[in-house]
Amino acid sequence: MFVGEYDRSVDGNGRLALPADFRDDLAAKCYLRNHPDGFVSITSLAQFDKEVAQLEERVRLGESPASALRAFGVSSSVAAIDKQGRITLDEGSRKHAGIRSGAQAIIAGALTRLEVWRPSRYHTIRGEDGVVQPGRVWNDGDGS
Repeated sequence: MFVGEYDRSVDGNGRLALPADFRDDLAAKCYLRNHPDGFVSITSLAQFDKEVAQLEERVRLGESPASALRAFGVSSSVAAIDKQGRITLDEGSRKHAGIRSGAQAIIAGALTRLEVWRPSRYHTIRGEDGVVQPGRVWNDGDGS
């Protein structure tokens, strides 16, 4: 289980150090996904396989269109975890989450996954926890 909240720096090469407590759970590789809610999701290989199986079942039952499989696949990538416990967020993932190289990021535990957030977005979403609202507008102009 992934729990807690961690402030991290993203270095000039897009590398992000994962919390030490979770490195064993992720082993040498993990999956990154540009989540529709504006963050990057990090899951173990086993959890990713489980999510894919659930999506395939929803498609089979007609609850989701077949294109959902493609959308899930193209928004995902495999990331190696280096000996220092870092992953590299590629440029597309950083852009999706509004995170610049050399800037701060917040890693939030969401039980079955880790979420990598731009701090301003994370503070917005934390303010919305438990509140139903229309679509959000990101205020990324503050430089954090």
